Amino acid sequence: MIAPEPESAPSIADLADQLASGALSARALLAACRDAVADRDGALHAMIALNPAAQAEAEAADRAAARGERLGPLHGIPVVVKDNIDVAGMPTTSGCIGLARAMPLRDAAVVTRLRAAGAVLVGKTNLSELSFEIRSRSSIGGDVLHPANPAVTPGGSSGGTAVAIVSGFALAGLGTDTGGSIRIPAAYTGLVGFRPAHGALPMAGIAPLAPSTDTVGPIARSVADLRVMLDALGHPVDARPHTGLRVGILRQAFGSDPAIAAALAPMLAQLAAGGVRVVDPVALPDDVLPLAGDHIVDAEFAEAFDAYLASNFAPGTAPASLAALVESGAHLPEYAAPLRARLARKGQSTAMILADHDRLSAAMTDLLATAGVDVLLFPTSQVVPRSLDNPKGGWAPELAARSGWPAISVPSGACIDGLPVGIELTGPAGSEALLLALAHHIEALSR
Repeated sequence: MIAPEPESAPSIADLADQLASGALSARALLAACRDAVADRDGALHAMIALNPAAQAEAEAADRAAARGERLGPLHGIPVVVKDNIDVAGMPTTSGCIGLARAMPLRDAAVVTRLRAAGAVLVGKTNLSELSFEIRSRSSIGGDVLHPANPAVTPGGSSGGTAVAIVSGFALAGLGTDTGGSIRIPAAYTGLVGFRPAHGALPMAGIAPLAPSTDTVGPIARSVADLRVMLDALGHPVDARPHTGLRVGILRQAFGSDPAIAAALAPMLAQLAAGGVRVVDPVALPDDVLPLAGDHIVDAEFAEAFDAYLASNFAPGTAPASLAALVESGAHLPEYAAPLRARLARKGQSTAMILADHDRLSAAMTDLLATAGVDVLLFPTSQVVPRSLDNPKGGWAPELAARSGWPAISVPSGACIDGLPVGIELTGPAGSEALLLALAHHIEALSR
């Protein structure tokens, strides 16, 4: 099942109003989500665990409504979180069987914020084990399957969160994004995914992959729902009109599949026809493109994950170190070699890698100035998925990751072989209002 189009589905804001007024029961809404999990997840593998406290959370929202109290912008709204994000009382597995009993000491900071906003946590979602890939396969949950075509991946590493939302298990959710892991599954499933600027949201209580590029952010059914999630997370973005925006089309990032460019052509023509100034093409210098060389994940993962294991869990519930996890063999077998390779790099200097990131960021900033544009536009992925293997999605999502810029993926309204094609927009920190305004305009044009 694919989620209803935003115009036909009640928004989070509307539902929260009904829940807070007592016109709708949080218990009934949670029950509908749980029924959807029971009916569909056996064939999709989006969920790793259901929250045993969810019923109590929904009942608390209903009691507050009966007293005339509104808990916050997510009053009674069912949400899911990726299972590399801590929820007190539930293991944080990162999809890895060796972490099946890893009990966090407390909620992640972002989960605390969701709870304070009134959210009801349905459960935790499947992912690419340890967040390593842009498919979603784990030794605990298996492959997350695409609701529109179970023979292909919905992307990753936050694929479980995306599939849970399009399947009606929750109305929105959290993923993490180090090099595209929110934006890619959002694009492949027809959702909206937002990667905040690096450091805009706290990463405390979240399994690290590469701290220099790790982010946490929302996936939602619409830009309006995404905006409410950002408010709840303490990262509000002002509304503004799209008119007058200047957009640079980064053709370098379109890839070699002519079907991708053809799929996006109608939307680009609509943008150029009114309200938005389109500069097509714009280009970055070839020598700064993220095409090859050392990756920050390879350099930072082992040291960051060791520190996480040492400080994040109740004693005796998690492996003492990454080396111990590797030696146990309690992980996907195909991860043995990459895990050992990353262990071997523990403690090595990251200075040259980060210097390349700085060069890319400077070139992106220069491009906006010289081309006279506010944001860059390109496909979220250079392909649509064709199997359960890692899709060859291209380097475009690395632009935001390595520069630290915020980025959003929004459906283009086009499909290839029945699968949605996403548009990514990115701009420097401080351009979030522009990104959401343009994404909302694209969303409206695609209906």
